Amino acid sequence: QTMGFVFQQFIDAAPIYACVECRAHIARRDSIISRTFQGRHGRAYLTEAVVNERLGKDEDRLLMTGLHTVCDLYCRCCDTVLGWKYVRAYDKSQRYKEGRYVLEQSQIFAIEQLQSHISISSLPTRTSLLVASPPSLDRVLSRFMRDIGIHPGESMLSR
Repeated sequence: QTMGFVFQQFIDAAPIYACVECRAHIARRDSIISRTFQGRHGRAYLTEAVVNERLGKDEDRLLMTGLHTVCDLYCRCCDTVLGWKYVRAYDKSQRYKEGRYVLEQSQIFAIEQLQSHISISSLPTRTSLLVASPPSLDRVLSRFMRDIGIHPGESMLSR
């Protein structure tokens, strides 16, 4: 087991889908190819690209459309099973799925708007930053700043 930080990728344009457990960004809504797939737990989406993923081992599974080699798709940040990746389709008519991902609708949720404004009072011009990130980043940043001795409203220039 490895230790250290898990680096997250953030998708910079809404709308997107995120992990239901940890809110990590997973896929852009415009990368969805089909919304008519069936997952293990209900409806699912076929998508061409994902981020913040970890893949399991390849295995052959007999799915509704025939035999496929697939691997489970996990959220890299919290290890929640999000769906699977098609590695190989044995039926020629199903080959379009190869290299694509199935996202279980029950394991993701839509984020319609990503942007929140964070005012940085320590900057001389009182700049406002536009941040594309989960809401929990505010708490993490506040805790980090407190841990290194920076308090809200304190100028970093006077240090």
